[in-house]
Amino acid sequence: MDKRSFILGMVTAFSECVAGGCKRLALSPPMTKKDYAMVEGEARELIGKHGLISYHEKNEDLPEAERFEWLLIAARQETIDEYRALRAQGYSPARSLKPFHGLLSYDPARGVAVHYDAFRAYFSNDEE
Repeated sequence: MDKRSFILGMVTAFSECVAGGCKRLALSPPMTKKDYAMVEGEARELIGKHGLISYHEKNEDLPEAERFEWLLIAARQETIDEYRALRAQGYSPARSLKPFHGLLSYDPARGVAVHYDAFRAYFSNDEE
């Protein structure tokens, strides 16, 4: 599977999880600037199809060689605001996810079956 398909597949799975209520916030896979540009439109469309919102973050608090970008996926703006408030306090998910556990934790009781495999099959003609 190519990188584009992998990223979009993970965005699909995370969106389904957030839409189903098993997570308040999900983070897309970390992407280079080039990767982000490649998938941005499709990723936002996938997130929107689930009735969710996203926030694009450039992790510029890291040394330049280690920087990455990702999309935050949430059902409510308040969740993204909570994430941004933690970031404003100096916490960085690139260094530790611990301060963000309340937002990112998974609730198995509200788990949903995700359709990532069906999404992967859509790209079966892509090179591995």
